[in-house]
Amino acid sequence: MKRRELVIIICILVFFGAIFIKQQIIINRLNREYKQFDDQLSKIKMQNEQLSEQFNIMKREDYIEKLARDKLGLVKPGEILFIDRNKKK
Repeated sequence: MKRRELVIIICILVFFGAIFIKQQIIINRLNREYKQFDDQLSKIKMQNEQLSEQFNIMKREDYIEKLARDKLGLVKPGEILFIDRNKKK
């Protein structure tokens, strides 16, 4: 093999080696970004589940009734409301 052919082959190998290394760097960066987004998605799914549970509790009739009694002081027809004057708010 001539010296010229050897230099050409080495240049080609160096070129493809540089491309391979550059691609590996990009792949590693994309994998890190993917993990960050996956972690973020997991947190958002957990928050969504918690909010969904809260929503289901809040639309229940017994919760609405308790809220109306505690916060608004409402009573059912025929009930008598007793206020404890010694109770601190």
